[in-house]
Amino acid sequence: MKQTLFCALLLAGFTVALPLFAADAPTEQTQRGKELFLHSPKGLACATCHSLEGNGNAIGPDLTRLASVVGPKGLVMTIQMSMTAYVQQIELQNGRSFPGIQKSKEGDILEVYDLSKTPAVLLHLKSSDVASMKPNTAWSHPPTSAGYTPQEFADIIAYLKFASTGVAKEVKVTDLH
Repeated sequence: MKQTLFCALLLAGFTVALPLFAADAPTEQTQRGKELFLHSPKGLACATCHSLEGNGNAIGPDLTRLASVVGPKGLVMTIQMSMTAYVQQIELQNGRSFPGIQKSKEGDILEVYDLSKTPAVLLHLKSSDVASMKPNTAWSHPPTSAGYTPQEFADIIAYLKFASTGVAKEVKVTDLH
């Protein structure tokens, strides 16, 4: 019985780990995309707010699931969005107002990332300190003003796809339209 259980656990662990061994090797394009994701020379890098492959900050939405199901055209449209549904304009009782993303709420305590700071700062606020949280109309997703070239977008998307699926497939500029 113990031997059967051990074999079953071993097989289950191997099956779960199998995709890690079957992943393609990174290409030059995915390497360029990773570098842009982590260290953009054109403003805030994606990793300032997003985490992928254990790198970056998990402030913004998880890109792994998104990149695994959305095509290149949809991803570039998402990257270029000027506003996102996640960002809210938060006004405090003391009159301070800032764009933020709510991380969590437990009891009377809200954890909110203050996006007016670079990098974003995690605030712990009492619910009573918050006057309002409304859809944001002023904050802009940083890549909208970064000036990425179509090839740089293709490289970033190739990296997003590779990091989320393990498949290294070239993304052409024509795939973005």
